[in-house]
This record gives sequence, structure tokens and C-alpha cells, in this order.
Amino acid sequence: MLRLASLAAAVVLAASPASAQFYRDKTLTLLVNYAAGGNADTEARVFQRHLSKHIPGNPNVIIRNLPGAGGANAMNQLGLGIAGRPDGLTLGFFTMSATSSITDDPVLKVKIQDVYVPIAGGRGWNVVYARKDIVPGGYTKPADFPKAQKIFAGGYSKATSHDTRLRLALEIMNLPYTMVTGFQGTGHLNQAMLKNEVNFTGSSLPGFQTQVIPQIIKEGIGIALFHHPVMGVDGGPQGNPLLEKQGIVTFHQFYRDAFGKPPSGAKHDALFLMNDISTKMQRGMLIPTGSPPEAIAALRKAFAALQDDPAFAKEFRAITGEDPDIVSPVEIEQIFERIRKVSPEVKRVLRESVGQEG
Repeated sequence: MLRLASLAAAVVLAASPASAQFYRDKTLTLLVNYAAGGNADTEARVFQRHLSKHIPGNPNVIIRNLPGAGGANAMNQLGLGIAGRPDGLTLGFFTMSATSSITDDPVLKVKIQDVYVPIAGGRGWNVVYARKDIVPGGYTKPADFPKAQKIFAGGYSKATSHDTRLRLALEIMNLPYTMVTGFQGTGHLNQAMLKNEVNFTGSSLPGFQTQVIPQIIKEGIGIALFHHPVMGVDGGPQGNPLLEKQGIVTFHQFYRDAFGKPPSGAKHDALFLMNDISTKMQRGMLIPTGSPPEAIAALRKAFAALQDDPAFAKEFRAITGEDPDIVSPVEIEQIFERIRKVSPEVKRVLRESVGQEG
């Protein structure tokens, strides 16, 4: 079901005559912080094809990929004014990392909540998959997975939520692993899995639907293990009904099936919270502070309008397998506030996981 939480709070007042003219005869760049062909890029190009018609002046919308440092490179460069000025013509289309923000990762040179104004966000789920031969004799069910002894987990950068999810899940299961990180996009990771250079990784839904399923799952090379749930209203794990219908259980159910009890402990608590934040703000559409108010107003209104655009929804659904779920600026500010208030224990676990001292 299409929805836009807090829509009334997200959409600013109707565009003024100045904002109606702001983007006329101009080009808007969506700066993507991962490589072409990856999850963020695939999703950004769906937005690119539909965004202009909702912006007064109908600007040309282009994509610029600036990968590196697990997505932090583009965040740093736009936030510091290197990859674009605060002139309303460059919008960050970022895969967000709750881990980096919670731990004050030194690779991230800017504080996201200080140098960017939220325009919109996008929720998104993460599926973990593996080669079938990760288990001697072949994987067939969760109870087989504890037999895996040579796990090579593929990632982007140690402080990304992607890598943190993988590490913590394996550590909660008390399984030995080697982290193979530094990949620039989903395509690179999948090629490594096809070559058996890695045998365990994860993906958000655009890459999972368009690359993992046809290249790895349908070819019989790999299998989806589980997806990471969010916190329900009761504080317990809540999965994605569409993924569960496909037989992709939540991590909590996978752990129960594999070990006969629910996951618990400090690492589980940290993973559950970090993933909840990361899922509810998987993408961040952000513009540098100091950008013209008329640009901010026009862009917020345009992203809100996409939620009710049937053509956009149809293409988004074809790419990800689910309806778009655009997050309002107000909700993003609330998520930023959650990050500021993360408990010292969760912060400690995440800092230890990424190798930070103290």
C-alpha cells in the first residue's frame, strides 16, 4: 500500500512564485554515494525518471556516482562543498549508515544532521544470502547453517550498516568468519560470490530482485537465508510480509530454527536497534545546509508527490518487488534524534564491532 507517513508535516506550503521559477532551465544532480549498477544507483534512476515532472520548471535531472569509503566519500564531499555548492542544484541520494552516525566514524568527516537539510527518505529492507556450498554437503535449512566453518562475508566498509549487520549476525550465531570488504557496489559483490571469493553477504531489495535472484538464486548457486526485521509497536521483531510470503524468514526466526531459541544479548540488541534505524531510513535525500529555501520547498513537495505517482510506483515495484515508502523530513529529524540518544551500551558494542577504541 502506498503511504507517506506524516505527509501533512512533510510538505511545506505551496510553492511561491520564486520557487516555481527556481529550477527553470536548470539541471539537478542526484549525487549517489555508491557505484553505478548498485542498489542505491538502481533506485536513484527510478527517481530520476519521474522527479522532474513534479518540480516547477521541470529541470533536467541527472545522476552522478561518487562511490568510496562505504558511501562516506560522497557524503563528505557534498557536505564540505567539494562535490557541489549549497545552491539547490545538487541533491545527495545517499544510502545511509546508522552505524557510522552512532559511532561517530572518523571516516565520516561531517555530521549528517548538521550539514544537511532533509528533503525525503526511503525505507528499505535487507536480505542476507549465501552460496549453498557455504555448508559442507550443501545448505538446505537453517539448522544446517551452524555447520559452516569457512565463512567469507563480503562488504563495503567496516563502519557501514551493511558490514555491521553481517558481522553482528555471525557473532550472535558464534560462527567463525573472515570479512572481505572494500567492494564498491552490489554488482561487484555478486561477481565475487559467483567466483566463490565470498560466500555470505546481503543486499537491499533493488539489487536483490534485479541481480541476486536471476544471477545467484535462480542459477542454483545461492539461497536467501533471512531478512532483518524492524521493531514493531510492541518492541518485538516485525518482518516484511512480502518477503515472508516468499519464504525468506526474519533473522529472529532463522536463529530459532537454527539454534532452538531466540537471539539475545548485547550484540543482538545493538543489531536490532541499528537495523531498525537503517531500515526506516535506508536512503536519505539530503541537500546541503544554506541551500535556497525555494529549492528546499520545491524538492520536498516533488518527493512527496512521487508517493502518489502511479507511473513511479509501477516502476519502483518492478525493481524492488514492493511499493515505494517515502519518508517525510519530519520523520528523518526524529530518526536523527534517536541516533543522538542511543544508549552507551549499544554505542559501545557498535564501536567495538567497527574496531574503534574506547
